[in-house]
Amino acid sequence: MGAPPMVPAIPRASAEPGRPAVARPAVRHRTTAPSAIRNGMTAAAVAGGALTVVMPTVVLTSGPAGAANAMELPAPVLAMVVDDTGPSPVASPPTSLQPVAAPEAELPPAVEVAGLLKAAGLAEVADKAAARAEAARCDADLDGLGRVKSWAREAARFLSCLYDEPDLGGVAQRAGASDHPTGLAVDLMVRGDRGDRIAACALANKEELGISYVLWKQRSNYGDGWERMSDRGGDTANHRDHVHISFDRSKPDGSPSVERCL
Repeated sequence: MGAPPMVPAIPRASAEPGRPAVARPAVRHRTTAPSAIRNGMTAAAVAGGALTVVMPTVVLTSGPAGAANAMELPAPVLAMVVDDTGPSPVASPPTSLQPVAAPEAELPPAVEVAGLLKAAGLAEVADKAAARAEAARCDADLDGLGRVKSWAREAARFLSCLYDEPDLGGVAQRAGASDHPTGLAVDLMVRGDRGDRIAACALANKEELGISYVLWKQRSNYGDGWERMSDRGGDTANHRDHVHISFDRSKPDGSPSVERCL
């Protein structure tokens, strides 16, 4: 960096008439302003014997180039008055400039679409399960059961309420061996798909309902798959117009689940 130019000596007017003016020695003024400020000088004016130097506005940035925390601050104004009494500063520059970082923008939290969809799906499933559980406590007509065992009655209520309350049969005499006379069997009078769903639901809750086996469409199921039965000669005898459910001799310990039923 080159040395600043010398300010030429300025004759000082004599305070006494007839006395010659004394030339002042040249004064070297060194500025400590940064080169960015010195190079940005925009105006210098001499008026009324005073020399005034004005510095431009300086843009300061904090952080990487192009960051959002750029700020504009006024540069220090240096004014040097030179008159017959000598140079004297009018205003001193600020000792330091502290850039202030702009506050960071607060972004909204990220939204997990997959999580929302999953939650919505689970809520829908829960609502359906609650509705079906409520339906399983309906006021079904159980009069046709007679004096069946209490767990057989509750199983009949559970299945009847879930599947549109078909006609029910319970205690009755049979010519052959049967669980009906002892109150350990119920019949749900249905056909087709509704019978399929009742049989599947009963087997899915076999332990909770205390079920021993299910007869449906000339087949038997003890919990390990369907087995074909011999032809007994008619729809009722072959269990094509009703689902037959036989129960264990002891009361089960558990509650059936509607989520296992179609």
